[in-house]
Amino acid sequence: MKMKNAAVLAGILPWILAATVGAAPALADQSELSRILFGRSFNDNVTAVKVGPSWHDTDGTVPFFVQKPHPVRIRTAQAEVAADAGLRDALELRKIAAKNVIWVQTAANGGKIVYYR
Repeated sequence: MKMKNAAVLAGILPWILAATVGAAPALADQSELSRILFGRSFNDNVTAVKVGPSWHDTDGTVPFFVQKPHPVRIRTAQAEVAADAGLRDALELRKIAAKNVIWVQTAANGGKIVYYR
């Protein structure tokens, strides 16, 4: 029985991969199926990182001043969001209010990393 399942899966898998890979460039908008399988894709060069009150940075990737932000840093980050229309639009798509932004970091590729609560 296991051999039959493996054979069926081996026969179907190339067709599934060909359908998803071949159709991906043709689709201008993200399909509902890919949104369910892979999450929502924004393609706007903005990464949003949620930092909650019970959130702990176990791998050391988020700086301490993001975990315990200073009010001046928060105001500076929110002013940067207010000044950049593209960043504002990206946050609106993600349903993140500008008042929740803690810090905006510019990545090496020119994109923005937004830390928010």
